[in-house]
Amino acid sequence: MTLLDVQDLEVHFRTGGPKLPGQPSRLVRAVNGVSFTLAPGEALGLVGESGCGKSTLGRAILRLGEITGGAIRFGGGIAEGGRAGLARLRRETAMIFQDPYNALNPRMAVGEAIAEVLRVHRKVPRDRVPARMAELLTLVGLGPEHASRRPAELSGGQCQRVGIARALAVEPKLIIADECVAALDVSIQAQIINLLIELKARMNLALIFIAHDLAVVRRLCDRVAVMYLGRIVEEGAAEAVFAAPQHPYTRALIRAIPEIDPDRTLPADLLGGEPPSPLDLPPGCAFHPRCAFAMPECRAGAPPALRPVEGRFTACHLYPAIPARS
Repeated sequence: MTLLDVQDLEVHFRTGGPKLPGQPSRLVRAVNGVSFTLAPGEALGLVGESGCGKSTLGRAILRLGEITGGAIRFGGGIAEGGRAGLARLRRETAMIFQDPYNALNPRMAVGEAIAEVLRVHRKVPRDRVPARMAELLTLVGLGPEHASRRPAELSGGQCQRVGIARALAVEPKLIIADECVAALDVSIQAQIINLLIELKARMNLALIFIAHDLAVVRRLCDRVAVMYLGRIVEEGAAEAVFAAPQHPYTRALIRAIPEIDPDRTLPADLLGGEPPSPLDLPPGCAFHPRCAFAMPECRAGAPPALRPVEGRFTACHLYPAIPARS
């Protein structure tokens, strides 16, 4: 069964033009033909460098921005941008944002922030709202005493727990977590990740977890999709991707994961330089200017979408001829 089906999704933006006199209008292909599916209760890790389009993709799925092309199907129906379609989508999906403080109204007590969601979406009768709000606070590891506090009175980890409680208030089938632990201390990150694992299992939640930290993705996610400049270049089961990455970009990201080993030397094939600008994508494979294995074919045309085994996807001219991982 498929809960979410994204097909050839494109999100493009225009820069310059009339708003910036003297600057020609140029096209930014933030998301450029992305396709994937997600099953109920499944967790997909979306990874890649800053600017690759991960957050734009997550927001587009929830229709928090306009899409340029492609289709998004949720729960068997098209995720439309009209009022009725958006109302249905908002009742069954939610987002956890990166900055736990800015995601909350600083003037509103956190209990009221959760109660507001319950009232707007009419998830419980009005007389049950206070009790349900208290249940949600308890579910995410907070107590009744936190309901009257404002965000400034809470730690970053507590604010993120409130953000998770607000997301759970709509009883969603899908949650998109956008770098939701990036702003937290390492010890608090572990608590939030453990909480998400517990909630996912208990409530059969589907999860799209957007992150830079591959170690966190490996612990939390069932599958991994690696993005580079608006495209997914590799996708597969998390353990399979980490054990045998196929795309050179994926290999470099995995080899860059920090390890507590004083005798370990940094691998020689760590990525160098910066990704090309999405305003001026290189021809062929967008990764070829930074790839140690680039061939003439990589500059000539976009790589094919190869599926060497069921459940794996790689967009690379080199596969399966990439040298074995050392």
